[in-house]
Amino acid sequence: MKKLLVLFAAFSFSVAAASAQTTPVKAAHGQHHKGAKANKTPEQRAEQKAKSLSQKLGLTAAQTEQVRQLHLARFQEMRAQRTQTASAADKQQRHQAMKASKDRYEAQLKQILSAEQYTKYAQLQAQKQAKHKGQHEQRKAKS
Repeated sequence: MKKLLVLFAAFSFSVAAASAQTTPVKAAHGQHHKGAKANKTPEQRAEQKAKSLSQKLGLTAAQTEQVRQLHLARFQEMRAQRTQTASAADKQQRHQAMKASKDRYEAQLKQILSAEQYTKYAQLQAQKQAKHKGQHEQRKAKS
């Protein structure tokens, strides 16, 4: 009986030790980024985006502040749109509203940036879109 209890205890400890050493499963693709984004306020996101564009495009202090204000308004609008219901009919309307919002954003950004800066911005966006499309194609090929 003692041998059986000792064997059971040894087995229990070995199982506990083995399970403690397993690594956690990674979140689904993109989920780890969404958590970090969701935790940021629109103000923090606008500040980060303005700083990033300032570095990439060489913006002046006045342009950086205008870009920050533009992004702040955009992120707040996006947050408000996300809180609306997401039924199938609403989804199409929300998609159209997001497209219109993006078009307004692009027009306002074009007014803030110089022609050279906007051209560089458009190139960066095209590269980003091509990279995203390439990653999407790779994921599709794997499926």
